[in-house]
Amino acid sequence: MKKFNVTQFTEAPQQLQFSRIVNAPIREVWKIISDHQGMTQWMPMIKHVDLVIPDKKGGWEEGCERHCQFGGDVLKEKIAYWNPPYGYAYMIEDMHIVKDHVGHIELTEKLEGTLVTWSQYFYPQGNFAKKWMAKNVMLPFVMKKALKNLEKKINNF
Repeated sequence: MKKFNVTQFTEAPQQLQFSRIVNAPIREVWKIISDHQGMTQWMPMIKHVDLVIPDKKGGWEEGCERHCQFGGDVLKEKIAYWNPPYGYAYMIEDMHIVKDHVGHIELTEKLEGTLVTWSQYFYPQGNFAKKWMAKNVMLPFVMKKALKNLEKKINNF
C-alpha cells in the first residue's frame, strides 16, 4: 500500500482534521467516496461535479481534474493521490479563502467498520475575519456535515 505524503504537494500546515467511524466495510465506503459525481449526494453545498480532464490512462483517478459547483463558486480540483480502497487526496486551485490547499480522505479498516479521516492542509487567505471564518466556521461545518451525510448514505445503501 502506498502512503500519502502531503509534502509532495504543499508545504501548508494541516489546519483541520475530522474523523468518523462508519458501520460499513472499507470497500463500500470507497465506492461512495470515489464516485466523483456522486459527491452531490453527501457533500454539503456541492451542487454539480464536472469531470473535465481524465488521467493519463483516460480514467478518473490520480491526475484527473474535476470542477465542483460549491455554492456560488466553482472549485477547480485535481486528484493528486489515489489509493483504492484506502483514500485519495485532491488539490484545490487557489481561491479567495485558501491557498496551497490539499484535502486528504483516508479510510482505515476497523472492527466496527471503517474509520474515515478527512484532513485539510492550506494557508488561509484574506483579512482576519475571512481567515477565521474559513478555518473555524465554514470548512469545519462542511467537513463535519459531509462525514455525517456519508454515514447516513451508507446506512441507506
